[in-house]
Amino acid sequence: MVTTKEAKFTESDYLLLPEGLRAELLDGMLLKEPAPTFWHQTVVGRIHLQIAALVEPTRVVVSPIDVFVDRYNVLQPDVLVTPEDTVIRLGQARVPIPILVLEVLSPSTASRDRDQKVAIYLGAGIREVWLIDPLAATGEIHTSEGIEYFTKSDPMESAVVKGLVLNLEELLRAGQFCP
Repeated sequence: MVTTKEAKFTESDYLLLPEGLRAELLDGMLLKEPAPTFWHQTVVGRIHLQIAALVEPTRVVVSPIDVFVDRYNVLQPDVLVTPEDTVIRLGQARVPIPILVLEVLSPSTASRDRDQKVAIYLGAGIREVWLIDPLAATGEIHTSEGIEYFTKSDPMESAVVKGLVLNLEELLRAGQFCP
């Protein structure tokens, strides 16, 4: 009887990809994603602007940016915030593990973001993982202690980024996000 062991991609394989290719390494699986939609990126941009007004702008970055979690996981959160003492030098390829990541959910990636990536992020020591669902106008904050759920009328407040409060209704500007 012949058995085969499914090969997993590793960080070393990932590093062989051409620069600029939008891909992630998730549990050893190489995932190529199409570019996000206009409205997805509009929400990402709005979030970035709000966070950049609160922290040193060099600490908040939007995707694509690689977060090297471990040998089998290289993820690209939509928005990330690095620790306060972070210094990134010109040409430096890696960022430290963020303190907060945000994923704006898309229908094609929502289950993967929620069911796989949140656990990987929290396991890597990321203190808060925010999920924003523009179509449902809801949000979630995941921490090692559990999950908080938010509707569009609830403010989402960070425990790790001082002053960060997102108002989903304002952020999503109801009516602009249609399925």
